[in-house]
Amino acid sequence: MNTPFRVGLVGVGQRGLQHLKALSELQKEELIQIKALADPFKENLNPAKIKNYAPDYLPHNVNNYASANEMIESCNLDAIWFVIPPNQHSGEIEKAAEKEIAIFAEKPQSLFLDEVLKQADVIKKHNTTSTVGFQMRYDRGYTNIREYLLQNKWVAAVTMISEGAVEGHGVKHTHTEKQGGPSNRIWTANKAWSGTSIVEAGIHQTDIMRYWTDDDVKWVSAHYTERPVDLHDTEGDNPIAYTVTYGLKKGGICNLLFTKPAKSYYMGRFDNIIWTHGTIKLEKDYVDYTHNFDNWPPVTNPTQEETRRVISKGPHNVAMGPENTKAISKAFATSIIEDKPDLRRNSFESSINSIAAVLAANTSNSLGGEKIYIDEFITATKYSKYRKR
Repeated sequence: MNTPFRVGLVGVGQRGLQHLKALSELQKEELIQIKALADPFKENLNPAKIKNYAPDYLPHNVNNYASANEMIESCNLDAIWFVIPPNQHSGEIEKAAEKEIAIFAEKPQSLFLDEVLKQADVIKKHNTTSTVGFQMRYDRGYTNIREYLLQNKWVAAVTMISEGAVEGHGVKHTHTEKQGGPSNRIWTANKAWSGTSIVEAGIHQTDIMRYWTDDDVKWVSAHYTERPVDLHDTEGDNPIAYTVTYGLKKGGICNLLFTKPAKSYYMGRFDNIIWTHGTIKLEKDYVDYTHNFDNWPPVTNPTQEETRRVISKGPHNVAMGPENTKAISKAFATSIIEDKPDLRRNSFESSINSIAAVLAANTSNSLGGEKIYIDEFITATKYSKYRKR
């Protein structure tokens, strides 16, 4: 590509500003040019406000639009970053795909699987380059785990526990109160806007388990602990706790536990990967506890330290942090500029399994923990009412 790589961004809210910070840094490095921003709220396009979050942002030569559709019709772009609340999509991705503008879609792509499938169909029809915002796939340590497991290691089980707080994931820039949403703008605690914490946030853990195991979710069974109704007005109506079990196509089992109490403010995590002959732990270093000596079984059991094998030397940054937000955008832009599709670690189509799995978890919970097979969930008539808006 000889001309500058021209990008636009739709949705200059909390996550959009994080992407804009990364894109501004990539523009400073002369990889891309930011040509357009779109947001329905004028104050979100104010350069002074943006620079508080993205110090390298340069507003000159950037066109501002009130809608994605206006941007798509009016501005010549090579790629668009769509960072829209997942219940607010209304055909923008399809319009960009029809014009063969490369698509970076933040997760979840929609709260309604039929809409995701329609987006995917148009992207495929027009052979539009795409990726979905699973930045943990670009984390050095997580990639080291994947590479280690791909060395003929079959994963039997993965357990990921995310202990969080309902207050810890608020949205400050989207006027949900003007769009029929929560008055406090904390849409991540609201089912109608977030789709539950598993859809809005647990989709990251779901996707990274697929990445580590190089596998897809075959079935899901889920049980949620609902928040008492009398707390909905102040704390939101998302559940307090989630227990989700995924069955993988290669036979492994993944367990995802999410907690979102109010007034706790505790943040914690636990990650454990069991393969046939080892236990992988995400410590200061990412390590595998495995006996790989010749004399097995040994006369005397080795100590835990003797079985400790470093997979990825620490310290490690937060996999969801700004480093990997920039890394996924850099890889996406570079993959197009240099015609290196292998730099993209997912596509819109390959990511459907992740969004389908978390939406099926919601359905499973509503059906008393029913085991739902993902292929059926995508196609079967009996699940049609759970797929549509």
